[in-house]
Amino acid sequence: MIEYIKMSFRNIFRRKRRTALTVIGIFIGIAAVVSLVSLGQGLQTSIQAEFESIGGNKLFINPGGDQTQGQLSSSARLTQEDLSVIRSVQGVDRADGAIFMSTGVTYNDELRYLPVIGIPTDQNQDLILESWAMEVGEGRLVRENDRYNIMAGSRIARNVFSEEAGIRSKLEVNNEDFRIIGILEPTGDPSIDTAVIMPISAARETMDRPDGYDWIFASVEEGSNVTETKADVEEALRNRRGLREGREDFTVSTSEDLLESFNSILGVVTGVVIGIASISLFVGAVGIMNTMYTSVTQRTREIGVMKAIGAQKEQIMFIFLLESAAIGFLGGLMGLLFGAGLSMAGAFAITQAASLQISAYLGPELLLGSLLFSTILGILSGVLPARRAAGLEPAEALRYE
Repeated sequence: MIEYIKMSFRNIFRRKRRTALTVIGIFIGIAAVVSLVSLGQGLQTSIQAEFESIGGNKLFINPGGDQTQGQLSSSARLTQEDLSVIRSVQGVDRADGAIFMSTGVTYNDELRYLPVIGIPTDQNQDLILESWAMEVGEGRLVRENDRYNIMAGSRIARNVFSEEAGIRSKLEVNNEDFRIIGILEPTGDPSIDTAVIMPISAARETMDRPDGYDWIFASVEEGSNVTETKADVEEALRNRRGLREGREDFTVSTSEDLLESFNSILGVVTGVVIGIASISLFVGAVGIMNTMYTSVTQRTREIGVMKAIGAQKEQIMFIFLLESAAIGFLGGLMGLLFGAGLSMAGAFAITQAASLQISAYLGPELLLGSLLFSTILGILSGVLPARRAAGLEPAEALRYE
């Protein structure tokens, strides 16, 4: 077996240029698959950790479904009556709302259009903060009497403006001056990390939004079933609005619903890119087959000599299968190393850009699976050329010029 392996590698390295060109197809495909799966798994793990930190007992209610020229109609908005109905549903522990709008924010004469979030300042403030995974990294939370004080998302403090905006910095929000009294920890959500957060009463006044909510968050009582409570909230809102099931102009979601939706989207994207990468793998497999057919033609006399001195068909076939397997293995190994490096670089870039802590996943099943797949692909691509080599007649092969 050792001699077979030595002979196989000696033969493929004797044709360095052709081997290198053949390996490229496998290399590109494996690199794409490894980097994408590694990043996707790392992102999925990171997002799942974020949702776990939010808690599985939360309900997220937002308007949706009824739109007029891209804007939610007044009937679709969440109102104070909706909030009261949600609070009265059996199984709901607490519920409160927030408003979420965009407007011009100016700092040192630089204008940016950023989200403005109005949150309650009473005992339900922690419900909103937990639901959006907000934590204060520097300074303090906003209070009811903070009419002109705000909290800033982590990216406002670092890279939204050309100069850093820290504690006590002044921002102009919708032509009104506010002072930063707190800076949030990075959440990984750009809409939060670039947001200005103020008391909901101040936000209503600043944004001329006297009533209504863009989001309502609810926590489910301990011991109550989250899915059943979600269904009860949907039914209560339908009854209040006079809507039939399936015609809702609102959406009620749980943490699991949001995570499942994210995983579905990620799965589709992953599948599409892997499908594209499989084209490269197919091209690589055809390349291996072509190389092995060419090798059989060039080594016809050599095969004749081996048969003349007693080599069996199975031995000849095994030698050529080992060569095609070696080409697949080399392509897979190079693609694996490059893909792993690419995924780690991508994870670092995403962490820096999106403030979301992502680690590239490089588990043994991904690494060994990639190598095994590329090797098996090489073997399958070499079956027909190996059979052709094994089937050559010794006398005819020796006469071949």
